Formats: sequence, structure tokens, C-alpha cells
Amino acid sequence: MRAIIGKYRVSMDETMLVCTHPSGISFDLTPDEALGLMKFIKVYQDAMMAAQFDVCPLVKRIDTDGKAGSGDLRERHLLFGRKPHK
Repeated sequence: MRAIIGKYRVSMDETMLVCTHPSGISFDLTPDEALGLMKFIKVYQDAMMAAQFDVCPLVKRIDTDGKAGSGDLRERHLLFGRKPHK
């Protein structure tokens, strides 16, 4: 099985998960290491998603029912306990 995740080529051979950067550097992960990485990502998934949300520009929300708030994502910052970007 092969996939591309961002700039990494990822493949699974018989005993290893191989992640290869375009520069040629490869990371060969044993099944235990791959499972450890999956657990790490799962633990920090919310933090990574929040960080991604912080760097994304504000996007106008489409109001389909006429009940939406101000029309941008600044309200969502309040849900995460963050100050909105100016």
C-alpha cells in the first residue's frame, strides 16, 4: 500500500512503515513504532487541529437558514477559548 501525505511518500512493506521525504531521507518504522506514532497523534489531535485553525485565514460562513451569527469564524474562537484574529 502506498500513499502521499503532504510531502512524504508513505508505503507499508511486510514489516515496516516507510515515510520518505523528497530529499531522500526515509524513516522506517516498525509496527510498534508506527502504533506509538498513531497514539501520539491521537493524543495531540485536538491541539494540532486548533493550531491549524489558528493559522488559517478567516473564511466567510455561508448562511443557509438565516439563523447564523456574524458570518465569519471569529465566533468559533470563543468556543476554543481564544481571542479572534484582527
